[in-house]
Amino acid sequence: MLTGFIIILLLVTLFFNRYVPVRNLRAINGHEHEAIFVDLRDYQDSAKNPVNGAINIPCGYLKRYIKEIPNEQIVIIASNEVEKNFGARLLKKYGYDIKGYTITGPSQ
Repeated sequence: MLTGFIIILLLVTLFFNRYVPVRNLRAINGHEHEAIFVDLRDYQDSAKNPVNGAINIPCGYLKRYIKEIPNEQIVIIASNEVEKNFGARLLKKYGYDIKGYTITGPSQ
């Protein structure tokens, strides 16, 4: 019984962290010059459509290289909603101020 409860709790937590949108996070379509851009896309995706001046740290490496991000306002660049939600929650956990996000898919 307890094992079943722990498994269900783990699955709910995984679902929440990946698919439930982060509160008070707005989409940014233009260039915000007073913010730091953090590109959470994979290296292959960011190489195809680079963003000048952005810090490129894929989601999988975010915890490892979190110290390389300046403690300023951040705009997240992601290729999908899962990367955006995961990255935003992790950055907020470490005390970063996230100003917004932009989704840059392969067709955009």
